[in-house]
Amino acid sequence: MKADVAALLEVQEDDLKIYGIEDQLEALMPRMAALEKDRTRAQEALDKTRADIASEEKRQRDIQDRLRRHRERREKSEGLRGQVSAPREAAAAMAQIEQAKRFIADEERELESLSQRLGELRQHATEREQAVQDIGKVQEETRTSLAADRTALEKQRQDIQGVRDKKAQQVPRSLLQRYDRIRTRRRSTAVFPLRGKSCANCDTAIPVQRHSTMASTGNTELCEGCGVLLYAADS
Repeated sequence: MKADVAALLEVQEDDLKIYGIEDQLEALMPRMAALEKDRTRAQEALDKTRADIASEEKRQRDIQDRLRRHRERREKSEGLRGQVSAPREAAAAMAQIEQAKRFIADEERELESLSQRLGELRQHATEREQAVQDIGKVQEETRTSLAADRTALEKQRQDIQGVRDKKAQQVPRSLLQRYDRIRTRRRSTAVFPLRGKSCANCDTAIPVQRHSTMASTGNTELCEGCGVLLYAADS
């Protein structure tokens, strides 16, 4: 194997390490995005519960207002009943009193049911507030952890990149440029050995003359099948 190819393979090894680190860096973001999605859902559930509470509290005030008016009418009718002596007027007052009692009973039942529902909604709101706080705490802890992971990975990438760049100086410019074009496009292994008389990547057969030339000179050639760089490995 020519020294040029050996140097290029060392560069490729570092490039593959860098790609691996970049993949790890990219994988950090979905973790934060998933937590943000959870927090959004929890906040939406809390907002809906708070809106339901506000709506039911308004309904509760309306019922309490109607209940107050029914009680006032009942008291007024009871007062009138005590003041009249004619049977017809007394009967009319009594009818108003009974009607007011029915209204009051209905409103009190509805108010009791509503109070129970409000209690449940407020309990749900408390639980959902806690859920939002818990997710926020996890987010903060995760953000701190991810920041530390990112810093460490970026340091690794920087260190490997520095070593890689020094190694690249040992590769002829024309060969390095060909390699860089291929590996940038593929973002993976770009240099493969011959396997017998075929490309080790795609199994495309190499013409006998090209194979012989590569074996005798140690030069690299492009695979006509997949476009990677090929070299003749030592027997």
